[in-house]
Amino acid sequence: MTAKIDDGAPSAFRRPTINDVAALSGVSKSTVSNVMRGTGSVSAATRERVLEAIAALGYRPNATARNLVLRRTNLIGVVVGDLANAFDAELVKRIEQCASAHEYTTLVCNTGGHADLEASRIEALLEHRVDGIALLDFSGDRAVISKLLGERVPVVMVSCWSDYADCVAVDDMVGIELAVRHLVELGHERIAHVVDPLMEAGTRRARVAAFERALLRSGIAPRSEWTLVYDANETGGGSDLLALVARDDHPTAIVAANDYTAIRLIALLERNAIAVPRDISLVGFDGIDVSALSRIGLTTVAQPRDDLARTAVDLLRARIESGYDAPPAQHRLKPRLVVRGSTGPPR
Repeated sequence: MTAKIDDGAPSAFRRPTINDVAALSGVSKSTVSNVMRGTGSVSAATRERVLEAIAALGYRPNATARNLVLRRTNLIGVVVGDLANAFDAELVKRIEQCASAHEYTTLVCNTGGHADLEASRIEALLEHRVDGIALLDFSGDRAVISKLLGERVPVVMVSCWSDYADCVAVDDMVGIELAVRHLVELGHERIAHVVDPLMEAGTRRARVAAFERALLRSGIAPRSEWTLVYDANETGGGSDLLALVARDDHPTAIVAANDYTAIRLIALLERNAIAVPRDISLVGFDGIDVSALSRIGLTTVAQPRDDLARTAVDLLRARIESGYDAPPAQHRLKPRLVVRGSTGPPR
């Protein structure tokens, strides 16, 4: 089939349209549309003729026009707090893969943990008329979530929790309990907790509370001064921790709020001649791929990332396709402890 577009302008200077396909294949524009969408009653011969015309012309459907007809963009927005955190990056990758399997395209926005950027990124996604939004490391600004729910935008919160929206997250209480119990069974009684300041606020509070509860369940009294914030990007970051480990009654083990923080703690401690696990044992939380490298060998509480991503996309698709009026669907997933070389008995 020879392609010819006769509209008074050289075909090389514009993209072929659905009208060109219809003219070349000798059918109506609606028939071409039916063939493209796989709908309507179209004979096999006509379908073949239309597909040949599409191939000959190199025609691509106008997504904007199609979306206006279908009232759907097949776009999903993903708002993430910190793509420098490997767990967030790995989870975004998995969400993109799951969404793509269901013919959705993802638009990713990184907020750096700033609430004002979060609001502006969400507004930009709404301007692109996304079908739904996945929130990772949500700042907790109720005005933002109220706006989304008020405008009946399908939303799912991933790896963070909310009582008023669809969400899927790991069970933080179980995960921290696994970490503390592992250290106690090794013989540790002086255990500290180190927090990432960029972590979503609700998750941060949940893991601090879970840490204190796990200590109490093991018969160990929590010490508030042993829950520290470590920001590797802050000038003098880690000075409080180094002062703590220099004391005679220093902690012999640390539960880090996530692997991102734990790996940076290994570097900080080793720069100051404090060996892991000889001097201090260290447990992370997330199970990122890099934590398994032999040079790091981080004991960690691994989150089921594939299940998190798959459940998040399923929740979002269900809300997009079934409507907004059903009660929130919420899922807690079980983590597992992965023991490696960063933990051992106290000296």
